[in-house]
Amino acid sequence: MKVMIVKDRNVLNTKFLAQFVNSLHRIGFDVTVVCDTYKKQGSGVTLDEGVKFVNLNAKTKNPFLNVYRFLRGKLFRPVKRFKKVIADEKPDVIICYFMVDLVNVLYKQDHDIPVIMMMHGYPPVMLGHLMKKKPYMRKIYRDVMDRAAAFHVLMKSYEPTIAQFCTPKRVVTIPNEVVQIPESGRADLSVEKKRIIYVARVEKEGKRHHLLVEAFGRLFKDFPDWRLEFWGMRKYPAYERELMELAAKYGAENNVFIKGYHPRIQEVYRDADIHAFPSAHEGFSLALADGMACGLPSLGFADAPSVNELIVDGHNGFLASDLDDFTQKLRTLMSDGDLRMKFGKNAVADMVDYAPEKVIEMWRKLIVETVEGRR
Repeated sequence: MKVMIVKDRNVLNTKFLAQFVNSLHRIGFDVTVVCDTYKKQGSGVTLDEGVKFVNLNAKTKNPFLNVYRFLRGKLFRPVKRFKKVIADEKPDVIICYFMVDLVNVLYKQDHDIPVIMMMHGYPPVMLGHLMKKKPYMRKIYRDVMDRAAAFHVLMKSYEPTIAQFCTPKRVVTIPNEVVQIPESGRADLSVEKKRIIYVARVEKEGKRHHLLVEAFGRLFKDFPDWRLEFWGMRKYPAYERELMELAAKYGAENNVFIKGYHPRIQEVYRDADIHAFPSAHEGFSLALADGMACGLPSLGFADAPSVNELIVDGHNGFLASDLDDFTQKLRTLMSDGDLRMKFGKNAVADMVDYAPEKVIEMWRKLIVETVEGRR
């Protein structure tokens, strides 16, 4: 069975996508990955030998052709290019990574190939953003969403939200794959490192690092030898300054560190005691899940989608109702090593449900049912 996966840019630096593509290929699907980008096809991940990769607007060694392709990419939608590659490849099913990819493969296209739309985030946020666009674009998005054979969401609770934006034919929950970590690679919580981490891009609105700095600052007088580390993409210097000024308010500026991206993030999890995760919402947080697979107890907010399903309050971590509650539960975790070990052990066991072989089997079933349903 032939599967075409479409992502308009940065295909070759998206770790999740490479893992997903390679997993499909290894269970027997004939996989073609298609993008349409002049500059951003990416680098850093490897697709298995046998996976076909096509960039419809790639930069070439011909400068005249490059000028044409650059202008074409800026001025015209790639509908005709996608129409041609679909006709040439003749896939049995198409899987789209972004909403723009759904537009590219269905808008003004007359094929009858079933299309699965992936939802990698929290649908009300992702789709709500699209509904703020100009009326003609909203209509285009609604039309192509209505034509999709199936929507994929990351959490069961997200299934009803798709109907707020279109009339879906089918909505299926499939979580992200969580790599299972052997015991030798997990955090050893019997040895206290006095280290709290938060693995997420440094961003105010969605990730809310300032809430964690505030909680840590309130506790710092009682835990002066603990440290707080932020790991993830850095893009907003003004927000970073705000975080450090907040830490300084409590005299904790020498114990709060903004570290940036780490290529071997498992090492960070292994050297921590607590993963505090104040995010406002997630699709399915791989950062949170990966920390749990490494045996870390977690702390998040009870009203944060995804976070409030991965963390089971009092079992593998704590969920807080507000900032005061978050602070008190952080205190409890910092004070109680036995509780941290109990939560960490439970977290490892809970992540088994998201083992790659289980998740890819869900995808295999969805793909086969989608193709057979169209036939």
